[in-house]
Amino acid sequence: MNILHCFGLVAASLILSISGYGQTITIESAVTRDALIGATIQDQSALHTAVTDNRGQADLGVFLETDTLIISYLGHDTQRYSFQDLAQQDFKVHLQESSILLGAIPVTATRWSQPMKRSAQPLAIIRPGDVRLQNPQTAADLLGLSGQVFIQKSQLGGGSPMIRGFAANRILISVDGVRMNTAIFRGGNLQNVIALDPMILEQTEIILGPGSLLYGSDAIGGVMLFTTRQPTLIPDGDRPLRGQAFLRFASASQEKTVHLDLHYGRGKWAFLTSATHTDYDDLRMGRHGPDDYLRPSYVRRIDGRDSVFINPDPVIQVGSGYHQLNLMQKIRFMPNELWDIEYGFHLSTTGDVPRYDRLIRPKGNTLRSAEWTYGPTKLADASSGSRV
Repeated sequence: MNILHCFGLVAASLILSISGYGQTITIESAVTRDALIGATIQDQSALHTAVTDNRGQADLGVFLETDTLIISYLGHDTQRYSFQDLAQQDFKVHLQESSILLGAIPVTATRWSQPMKRSAQPLAIIRPGDVRLQNPQTAADLLGLSGQVFIQKSQLGGGSPMIRGFAANRILISVDGVRMNTAIFRGGNLQNVIALDPMILEQTEIILGPGSLLYGSDAIGGVMLFTTRQPTLIPDGDRPLRGQAFLRFASASQEKTVHLDLHYGRGKWAFLTSATHTDYDDLRMGRHGPDDYLRPSYVRRIDGRDSVFINPDPVIQVGSGYHQLNLMQKIRFMPNELWDIEYGFHLSTTGDVPRYDRLIRPKGNTLRSAEWTYGPTKLADASSGSRV
């Protein structure tokens, strides 16, 4: 019986080893279900190693005599699997994000991907997990999460980032490697960064200091590099169509935000479509704040004349609301393992964005301005790139 038992164990081990030969494993994030590129697979002795490709896949052919595999990826919990466990999961592994993120962070501050510790300039990084946790209303609020950027905000539709005393046309904004033409703006504070949709940002990098050598004279104060989400090539056998929806309501501004994105990937093609619409009503300020921002009266245009009305609730900042629409479409084509081509289109529109601090300025016994708005604005941006 002992001989037969030993023979059965040897046969089972042989069957598992043979089943692993030529088998492909797929490793994805348990949160986003995106492919994890560069995930490491090792045996217990670390003699054999495999790394996932740009589809999150790796060949297990090198692990012929291995019972247990150790799977690890930066920022995710390391897991151990036997071949039998992997076979029950159809050789698909979903790694959970680690609660403590240590180690290198890939950045593109020098226009190519490298570990953060190799950057010669001080950087601030905002990762997707920070965005999901803080749930910022605008891209300006997102930048404030870093603790390294001061946000000047004098009205609901405001948000001007300032880095080391520089703002507006002294700070460069780049979206997926395409620079926004901030040089045409004035030197004072501007809220143009709120045109970006924080819902679709993958990573935000902030260069704290001069970046003119790489990015031009309008980067004298710093650079803000925004990277949006990318389409993913979904392996065969998995669901090619994925999507998510998001609703948010804020009582202070009666904010109503609706976000929807759809992702499709099959074979050599992948598509990502995103739409976000936000509507803000007049902001309600706190009752224990400064009296300077109270709204005791406001102006309405009636029969071609400006008429002043008494505001029954001065904490309601009448004339501060606005609306915004953000659209994004990305297409990815990967004809082979050597070429990776991507095209992206962004569109952002807003209605009139009132400048509230101007609307409450007095002139004698009346108000100085009946209307003072930015916009309406319209930003269209297209980006394309290829990787070899």
